[in-house]
Amino acid sequence: MSRPALALVALVPLVLVATACAGERPEQRAARAVVARHVVGLEGYDADDIRCTGNPRPWFVEQATSVYICAVARDDGDCDWFRVTVRNGNAEVTLDTRRAGCVLPA
Repeated sequence: MSRPALALVALVPLVLVATACAGERPEQRAARAVVARHVVGLEGYDADDIRCTGNPRPWFVEQATSVYICAVARDDGDCDWFRVTVRNGNAEVTLDTRRAGCVLPA
C-alpha cells in the first residue's frame, strides 16, 4: 500500500472520532435552556450543570428527534433526568427518572 493510502487509512478513525465528539447542536442547546428555566425555581438542582442527549446518528447519518433526555445535577451529587418533548414548536418538560446518574446514553 502506498504512503498516501496509508495516511488516508490512518486519518479515517480520527475524522470519525472528531465527528462523534462535535460540540452541542442548536437543538440540544434549546432543550438544555428549556430545562434550565424549568429547574431554576425548583430546590435542590444546579441549573448551570445540565447535559442533554442529541439527535440520533445511526451509521453517522443524523436524524431529527422530538425527545431529549437531560441530566440535571442535584445538590447531593447525583442527577435527575428530565424529558423534553417538542411538539408543534412547543417544548414540554417532565421529570423522567430520579437519581438516574449523570451519564446519558449516547
